[in-house]
Amino acid sequence: MLCAPFFFAAQLPAASGARERAPDFKRTLAEAGLEYKGTGSFRINKNYRRGDWQGARPAFWTLTASGGTAKLRLELTKNIGRAQAGKTMDERFLRIDALYSGAAAYPGMVTTEFEVPQALRPVDIRTGPDGNRAKMLAATPGMAYGAGAEDLVSHRGLFGYIYCEKTSLLAQIELFFPKAEFLPEDALKEFDRVGCAAPAPGPSGAEKAAKGAGKKTGR
Repeated sequence: MLCAPFFFAAQLPAASGARERAPDFKRTLAEAGLEYKGTGSFRINKNYRRGDWQGARPAFWTLTASGGTAKLRLELTKNIGRAQAGKTMDERFLRIDALYSGAAAYPGMVTTEFEVPQALRPVDIRTGPDGNRAKMLAATPGMAYGAGAEDLVSHRGLFGYIYCEKTSLLAQIELFFPKAEFLPEDALKEFDRVGCAAPAPGPSGAEKAAKGAGKKTGR
């Protein structure tokens, strides 16, 4: 039985500031262009950026955090258009569904057939007022998807996306709990507490005019 890891923590390079205190969680999300509307106390475990987040080219940001027994992972892509974001989401969801397709093919070998119990298969859901896409999933102790037996499952949670149109930001969100503590309705509420932040306001007309006047007078 093949499982697909979703945390990939061992593959991430070490990053400065990886052990930030809980109060910095909301500030870090705000810097990324997101907001957290909950009261939970998340502690950042990984905080790793690739590319210029303030530039015009695509940039990437990985955040992992824990709050109590909850595990949260965010994979953020900046400067991505709506069409490309939709393609990224479609491809990722297809890869997850393929884990439960009932067959695993290996080059030069006979295809292996297996049956995943219905209770362990992904459940498609919609979240938030914008109907963002998500799946309800089971995961192994190594935080991998695709487990074919209940005794391999240690966590249950949600995997999904939100797209922030005004800032061209795609956020992949993974929120998981120990399976004995997983309550779908409560998990969905917590999942929806991560959302798009309002873009930072640009300078007002008066500020622009004052700046222009300063340049003219040589100040």
